Amino acid sequence: LARHIPKMISILASAGRVLELQNIPREDAEEEHITANQVGVKVDHLSFGYTDELVLEDIDLEVKPGEFVAIIGESGIGKTTLIRLIMSFMKGAQGKITFVNEQGEEECANAGTREFLSYVPQGNTLFSGTIRENILQGKHNATEEEIWDALKLASAYDFVMELPNGLDTKIGERGHGLSEGQSQRLAIARAFIRKAPFLILDEATSALDSVTEAKIQRAFDNLTVGRTTLIIAHRLSTIR
Repeated sequence: LARHIPKMISILASAGRVLELQNIPREDAEEEHITANQVGVKVDHLSFGYTDELVLEDIDLEVKPGEFVAIIGESGIGKTTLIRLIMSFMKGAQGKITFVNEQGEEECANAGTREFLSYVPQGNTLFSGTIRENILQGKHNATEEEIWDALKLASAYDFVMELPNGLDTKIGERGHGLSEGQSQRLAIARAFIRKAPFLILDEATSALDSVTEAKIQRAFDNLTVGRTTLIIAHRLSTIR
């Protein structure tokens, strides 16, 4: 009985967390969207802070459809915060964020406008499951050929082929069981397969060695053609 008491406490705590998740209100998402063969974003008088101290203050930014824009600066100045707000991951900001297509049609940022975006964050965002399941998060109906093409573009094909179960190899949360570089390449492959009109790269090659980084940057040349691209970096050399 004494051994079972900690297990019961753990079960109750886990159940409480599940109930908390179920009670989170659904995000606001517009049912009708602007057409988005190419799409840009306008940020008007944006201010935001996690506390009373503002991280972003009265920011104006325009990324036109098809444009390639880089935001460079040291850690802590709000680069990733800006991305999170553009992607509607956070609320409570003052100002306005609007997506604009080539025809000048506009739509305010909401949970639904994420369908315009492919996002590769700093670090990786892999889930527990198989490699195949992780890649398919980018495009649920992707074919086997599309998956392998995305892995080749992200320089992940060779190491996936060498795994005992290939695409069906199981990994842990945040890529547990793979190196940081391998996990990041899978996250990049997921962005490749998505082929959304607006690409956001937030220090996407920070966990890679220089040789692999060079390969992926050449692959990015193909991915950014005809797409709006917003890159976040600490160093100008990364952008060059």
